[in-house]
Amino acid sequence: MPNPRHSALFRQTSAQAVLRLAGRRCIVVVAPHPDDETLGCGLLIARATRAGARIAVVALTDGQASHPGSRRWPAAALGRLRRAELRRAMARLGAAAARCVYLGWPDGQVAQRGKVGALRRVLQSLDPGVVIAASPADHHPDHKAGWARTRAALRGTGVPLVAYAVWSRTTGGGPAARDPGKAAKRWAIAAHRSQTSDYIADDPQGFTLSPAVLAALVDEAERFTLASRGTR
Repeated sequence: MPNPRHSALFRQTSAQAVLRLAGRRCIVVVAPHPDDETLGCGLLIARATRAGARIAVVALTDGQASHPGSRRWPAAALGRLRRAELRRAMARLGAAAARCVYLGWPDGQVAQRGKVGALRRVLQSLDPGVVIAASPADHHPDHKAGWARTRAALRGTGVPLVAYAVWSRTTGGGPAARDPGKAAKRWAIAAHRSQTSDYIADDPQGFTLSPAVLAALVDEAERFTLASRGTR
């Protein structure tokens, strides 16, 4: 559910407005885990790609803690799998040329181990026109901490920062308009098979997105909120 504490900090904006903010520079998506970029803004990525915009994804973690009981997929191997899934998902969104940067922070420990300086250097190297990061209204602690570190990394740069909703969008978002990117988004989400299927079969307690949540994340409109037109 959305956190009302944050509602006054943001104002809702549109995908088209995000594209305008980027101009001719790069749209940088900050994903706490591989798959957040697709779940939260897959339609935006597909639309931006069709418009000829440059896209980059910065994955803060490799999502390597989603199946801690798997012997076949220990953390290092699972992290490599999830990196590959992200690249496959981007290709399915039409963004095969997008640059993907992996910071490799420990999954579940962004608040404790995430380094603002490292993120700042990566963002500067990508020359962003706008940065979009997972919303602090999402309940996952890595999303909240990732937002805080992204905001700190952009401080003083003048680069606009926009939030995209993942977990805070799974109810009440309203139906998505007809969009040529919707089928691509559904296909791209399926690329994250470790999170959406029983592909990892030896950890019954591992994380898997339910069909109901997946349907909501595809069918409900993506939601963006502008935090600032340039953090100072």
